[in-house]
Amino acid sequence: MLEILKRRMNLVPLDEFVSFVEKAEEISPDPKDISYIALALKLNANIWSNDKDLKNKQNLVKVYSTNDLLKLLINK
Repeated sequence: MLEILKRRMNLVPLDEFVSFVEKAEEISPDPKDISYIALALKLNANIWSNDKDLKNKQNLVKVYSTNDLLKLLINK
């Protein structure tokens, strides 16, 4: 499974989303989440996380919990 993930992952260099870090610092409820928020802003992407603060204390990046994703999958 890990090998499959490695083949499907794309690493994004910091210099490609560094311009979004300042905004991420403003909205991130936790300094550990800044890079994830910055990258999501750059890619106009959502985040999969069970961190309730990340989901509820900012509103620029959509955050899906595992339960949210399961509900979406079941309803399709």
